[in-house]
Formats: sequence, C-alpha cells, structure tokens
Amino acid sequence: MNLPANTPIVAISELRKRFGDIEKSLPFVDRIILTKKGKPFAVLSAAPSVKKDLMKKTAGSLKGTQLDSDTLWKSVQKRVSRKHPVNL
Repeated sequence: MNLPANTPIVAISELRKRFGDIEKSLPFVDRIILTKKGKPFAVLSAAPSVKKDLMKKTAGSLKGTQLDSDTLWKSVQKRVSRKHPVNL
C-alpha cells in the first residue's frame, strides 16, 4: 500500500485508548490507517460534511486582521521566478 508520508498509522488498541484525541484530529488529516496485529486493517476518515463545516467556520477568520490584505496575498502567491501570480 502506497501511503503519503504524513498518513497517521494507529493500532486498534491505541484507538480504543485514545479515541477522543484521534477523533478530534480526523478533520485535519486525509485518513488514518488502523492496524491489527501490525498489519493494515481499516481506513478511518472524517465524513466530507465534517470537513466542509470546519472550512466554513474558518472562512473569513482573517477578516479585519493585518493579514486581510489583497496586496499581501498577491505577493505571497507570486513566486520570485514567476511573472504571474499562481491561480488557486
């Protein structure tokens, strides 16, 4: 199984002990691989609606701060070697 380098791997016994902490981290990771006797057993991920709700809560959180600047974000998106900003 090819996994991204930052994919958390958790034993089922560890999931039982620390379910609350692991559950809170789910919206922030793509998935968590659960292992049983050291071998991959299942994939755990947050429902898309949970991730969408989290994105809605954070949208606009920079409004009114010094990071709320179109000029700043245009300079961040422009690489030194690029002539045009990166489209997101």
